[in-house]
Amino acid sequence: MSAVGLPLAVGRARLPAAVRRFLEQECFVVLVLASTLAFVAYAVPTLLVQDTWLALVDGRFVAEHGIPRIDDLTVMAHGARWVDQQWLAHLTLYELTRVGGLRLTLASGLGFTFLALVLGAGFARRAGASARSVALVALLPLCVTPWLLQLRTQTLALPLFVAVYGLLAADSRRPSLRVWLVLPLLMLWANLHGSVLLGALLVSCHGLFVARRNTLRGLLLAAAAPATLVASPYGFALVGYYRWMLIGSPLRKYVTEWQPATLGVGTALFFLTALAIVFALGRHGRALSIFERASLPLLLVAGLASLRNSAWLALAGAVSGPLLLDAALGHGRALPEAARVINRRLSTSVIALTVAVIAASFARPASFFESKWPVAGAQAVATAAGPHGLVLADDVHSDWLLWKEPQLAGRLGYDVRFELLTPARISTLWAFRKQGTHRGLAAPYRVLTFGSARQAAPWRHGSHVTFEDSGLIVLSR
Repeated sequence: MSAVGLPLAVGRARLPAAVRRFLEQECFVVLVLASTLAFVAYAVPTLLVQDTWLALVDGRFVAEHGIPRIDDLTVMAHGARWVDQQWLAHLTLYELTRVGGLRLTLASGLGFTFLALVLGAGFARRAGASARSVALVALLPLCVTPWLLQLRTQTLALPLFVAVYGLLAADSRRPSLRVWLVLPLLMLWANLHGSVLLGALLVSCHGLFVARRNTLRGLLLAAAAPATLVASPYGFALVGYYRWMLIGSPLRKYVTEWQPATLGVGTALFFLTALAIVFALGRHGRALSIFERASLPLLLVAGLASLRNSAWLALAGAVSGPLLLDAALGHGRALPEAARVINRRLSTSVIALTVAVIAASFARPASFFESKWPVAGAQAVATAAGPHGLVLADDVHSDWLLWKEPQLAGRLGYDVRFELLTPARISTLWAFRKQGTHRGLAAPYRVLTFGSARQAAPWRHGSHVTFEDSGLIVLSR
């Protein structure tokens, strides 16, 4: 029997009634999410980015030395106070890699991302949205912010955001004790990613709404949420970190994702989504709870203020959007028996095919997952630097070099933990990399790396090219 014939042969008697109903009713949702998961799994090496290597390097440090306090990994930040708010996410990704290699880490990253999408669909369905509308909106987060697929510490926070938002929205419709689950979720989140600030804000806002009908319950929620932000080994030392993120970060001048959203090719879907949500709220806002009607504009403002926040609006839209869509289009008709049979077989087939694609993708050799990161380039850097030479690596490859060649710790110029650098140092680095000025910055370094031939061109004279490919050029001096 063929691989396709096998799922089709799963008869009514072999499937429990609950599973049959799920495959029949959620067919469109299953098709959308499963097919997308299969496609992404096939292209999984593209999910490795510089932030992945940062997480692994920091996670290894936590595993070997405990919670970091003072930096000694780089030259420019040596001795700086290091508050690793994301320490648990770093440690988790490192331990996954230690146990199962990048294969397990990438698989887990995909799992976290699609768990967020599945949770969003589940909350929408429990709220009464139709499967048709849920399927149409399910991929909104990936369409608006495709970088959500990248493996980084934020990946672990995605399902937490959806869970918190979904629990608050459900409690706003029908109060339940389940809403108190948001507090342990926030405490976990406070050790994974700085976006917990947004989660705590949503919980406090909901608490204030609840206080109008139940004063004690609402005020407890509103007050407890901010307290969870310091539920970390760093305690109140995190206050300065959060202040840096919200107010004092100089990265807004230099890093695109920290800057306000501006209309362009890469942000067109975000602005289109924002307009659609504003229009739908104006026409059909009563289909949502008061919490959702207040939170969606709040998340929209956060996305406009910083492009990196646009993902949260899209994730919230995956929960609330189907209800607005149903209010505009109406619910579909009940499925006839023939359609239910087709849905069941189609869902089973797609799930089986997705499992096969995922298994085939992750069965490939370990080297496949790092195919876009030249191991020979890291070895060339380590060899050219010798036991004592300093290395000034570019942003993309700095933490990757620390991961592949741990002996470079303490001799690497800087990495992408820019929060450890002074604003003046960040400004100098930006001018050095983007404008070609402040060339004296490179004077102490024996090895320089660049991400393109254009960036390396001014430095070739008087240097020896020890490695070169399309994405990495290593010069020794």
